[in-house]
Amino acid sequence: MYKVIADSGSTKTDWVVIDDQSTVIKRIKTIGFNPYFQTSEVIFNEMHRVFLECRIDFSKVTDVHYYGAGCSSEEKNLIIKNALQPQFIKAQIHVNHDLIAAARSTLGDSTGIACILGTGANSCTWENGNEIENIASHGYIFGDEGSGSYLGIELVKLYLSGSLHPDLHLLFEEQFKLTKDQILNTTYREKNPNVFLANFARFYHNKLDYPELRNIIVKGFNNFFEVRILPYKNYKKYPLGFVGSIAYFYRDILEEVAEKHGMEIKKITRCPIEELTQYHSEKETIKI
Repeated sequence: MYKVIADSGSTKTDWVVIDDQSTVIKRIKTIGFNPYFQTSEVIFNEMHRVFLECRIDFSKVTDVHYYGAGCSSEEKNLIIKNALQPQFIKAQIHVNHDLIAAARSTLGDSTGIACILGTGANSCTWENGNEIENIASHGYIFGDEGSGSYLGIELVKLYLSGSLHPDLHLLFEEQFKLTKDQILNTTYREKNPNVFLANFARFYHNKLDYPELRNIIVKGFNNFFEVRILPYKNYKKYPLGFVGSIAYFYRDILEEVAEKHGMEIKKITRCPIEELTQYHSEKETIKI
């Protein structure tokens, strides 16, 4: 018998299959899924195509623990369940928001504030293995402060307006090879613009000696704290746990901003799948 654990962001999904001895049988990667942007049929077809290559009897899967971006309501969770059930026909399907993944992977069952800084951004207070309070993110247009989408948008705004340092302007064009029309067309007319815009966040790597780039990250992280941390009552008593590539790669700046606000970061992990696998290996029963 097997269990499947999945961690899905808007960019990619990590899958792990474990047996009843908690031994990892298979690791699988697919594109990211989000029920706000994709139907059950689209999700199933993409997942099924990749899973066909696995020599596993999926009728022996008893439980699927899926954590995903956009899985914040019964309606959206049902889209994911309807995609998973035909693949794992005899399994109990458990769908949780990616915030639960962030909390379980960085805080376990202890008290703290769980945070996401990846393609998107979010946070919640966490006590005794339960989400207590959440400040709704509302996505990359109305929120996602400090996220990959945020960093991408701020960078592209400078590029489109001709405000980037000349050296950075040239490096931008060499790295991405996109015209302004292509950027605008993909942003406003193609699917998953948040993922497209977050892709520009990798431009910041190894270029933080340019003040304009560093300042964008500092401002974004400060905004994240002001909007997603400070409103929680007695926020300073909570340790912080972060997941996501932005938190991971720019941890030095993140730690500086946290210290400025009088807070301590307990753990930062780029991808929570390893911790989630351990969590579900150790737990005989998981409260959903």
